[in-house]
Amino acid sequence: MKDLYKNKKIIPAVIVSLIFSAFGSGKYAGEFISSGIDARSLSLGNIILTSFDTPAAVYFNPAFLPEIEMNGVTVSHGERFEGIVQQEFIAYKTKYMNADVGAALIWLNVDGITLTKLENEEEDVSPENPILRDGTVSDNEFAFFLTLGKRYNEKMNWGAGVKFLYKTFEEESAAGLGFDLSGLYKHNPNLSMGLKLQDITTSALFWTTGTNEFVSPSALFNAEYNGRLDYFLTDYKIIGGTKIRTENYKEYALTSIGFMDIVLSAGIELKYKMISLRGGYNSDDTWSAGSGISLMGFILDYAFRPDFEDLGNTHKASLSYMWK
Repeated sequence: MKDLYKNKKIIPAVIVSLIFSAFGSGKYAGEFISSGIDARSLSLGNIILTSFDTPAAVYFNPAFLPEIEMNGVTVSHGERFEGIVQQEFIAYKTKYMNADVGAALIWLNVDGITLTKLENEEEDVSPENPILRDGTVSDNEFAFFLTLGKRYNEKMNWGAGVKFLYKTFEEESAAGLGFDLSGLYKHNPNLSMGLKLQDITTSALFWTTGTNEFVSPSALFNAEYNGRLDYFLTDYKIIGGTKIRTENYKEYALTSIGFMDIVLSAGIELKYKMISLRGGYNSDDTWSAGSGISLMGFILDYAFRPDFEDLGNTHKASLSYMWK
């Protein structure tokens, strides 16, 4: 039996799920690539497909890449559950021939996972048969993305991506592959919509233990309205989105219809010259907030999400650099 402890407390169930996936359960297999990848998206509710100034679009919606005229690189660092989980993200965007292309890497790490065992494995735990410490290990999960985006016409773009997945836990490892498709529709300068079909063929991970896990398909939709408060010289964005999953998240979803679980999100961003303020909500967890500043090609973003069900606070910072 393997349990997780920190300061003699069991690590929250969300982190335990990372370990369960190592033994063949696929329910949370794709969780490490679906939550709060960069600071701006986290602060706006985490379902963003229609609005990017940085290469974060490589992950979120490759169909938006043609809208980003400059080349660039983004790096992001996040700490979840009071630092128990470390998440790194790096993305690069450029132009190649007649397409906008990009690459991205996500790395999630949990260190110091305590392995335990019973003194007598054939009997239940009791004062005479206590749980004993049996060393520590780390959990590492990686995803590498290659994506491209193309204009279809003046109002529509399309995008596609392939992702390579790799995980290690204790002495075991797993590798897999997945595919995404996405689109962007620009109704007018103020209103745009995005659609992403994620893991469209069901992404598979094959473990060295002989067990397999699968990331079921999901669909994301996002709409955005842009406006300006002339009196305050401030631009604003109002963003709403939904994610439909098929992995039986009923206990966390806002609502469920048959095999589909529905998550809703909303966010608002105010931008005055080079400074941005943001706030958002995601029905998966709780509210979030953040800010950003851009100067001389650099864009620095920060996001904060408060304690949710005693899982601890989440902090995330992203730095981007854009050039011609």
